[in-house]
Amino acid sequence: MSTLHGQDNERGMALMMVMGVLATSLVLIAHIMLVTEVISKEAYAVSTKGLMRYQAESAAETAFWLHLTDRRLVSNRTLGQTEEDRSEYSDDFPPWMLDGRPHEFDEGRCVVYLNSGESGVRVDNLTSLKEGLSASDDADLINDIDCLVDAYKDYVDTDDLTNLNGYEADDYAADGFYTLPRNGTMEFKAELYWLPGWENVVTGEIATLPPKGISYSYKSTKTNIYSATDAEIQSKLDLTEGDGDFVAIQEALKAWREEGIPLEDSLDATLLANLKSNFNFTEAGIAVVEANAYDAQREIMSGYRVVREAKISSRTFFADTKRETVSIWERRWR
Repeated sequence: MSTLHGQDNERGMALMMVMGVLATSLVLIAHIMLVTEVISKEAYAVSTKGLMRYQAESAAETAFWLHLTDRRLVSNRTLGQTEEDRSEYSDDFPPWMLDGRPHEFDEGRCVVYLNSGESGVRVDNLTSLKEGLSASDDADLINDIDCLVDAYKDYVDTDDLTNLNGYEADDYAADGFYTLPRNGTMEFKAELYWLPGWENVVTGEIATLPPKGISYSYKSTKTNIYSATDAEIQSKLDLTEGDGDFVAIQEALKAWREEGIPLEDSLDATLLANLKSNFNFTEAGIAVVEANAYDAQREIMSGYRVVREAKISSRTFFADTKRETVSIWERRWR
């Protein structure tokens, strides 16, 4: 009997060992399957995003050349017009202007937006921020602008003399920035964010800076209304997010982008006149082309952004003397 009991114990132990090994194997198999699935999804995301990157770049470049064709065919560069107002257009060639309207490629899998590169705060003309301000009602803001102007002058000049409200090397060093100021012309618009007090003045976008060695004459100091941010509209018109006029402007711009309805048909005459006095409605000479490509499920997105001069007649439109390569001001993927 004891022998049989011992054999039963051995069988039980063996069974437990087999079950333990089986359970461990199942855990390892589940882990391997999970890792395999994760790797497969990551590989799909990487390969898909890579393909969409080329798709977005291709769509952006195509849209830019269509914009150049639009400029050649249509001399009137006033933004916000309907196709019926512009006799040069045909059903085969819709408008390709810098007005923020979406243009679809590849059956909607890629969307391109054309905007103005001149919109926003001009770093070389910060005093324009005081336009329309009242010395009595906006005294604090005017003072902040004057301080930012002096800080900018010290940032770009080559001497160590400090302007009245300026900021020089010792001031930057005290803040832990030992390599500032540049003591030369800004090369990147984001350098404005290194100047003290910018957050009190700059509420919207910053206008594109031309690359080093390129001299460009901006058409206007006013922001293009079709490329303006909500913050810029609120600041220029002294509105808040909940104001009826601001909501009306948002809805009018949305109607333009989605349905091509002119602002004249959406806004009352007084509000439209106020917009025209504070914003620019003429197309700029710098194009910002942004393209977003999506996968079939619209779960993965790859973006491409390029900034180029859009005036072919300009001396700096081409990057080489043989006029074979179009210059690029900025370019990035995301």
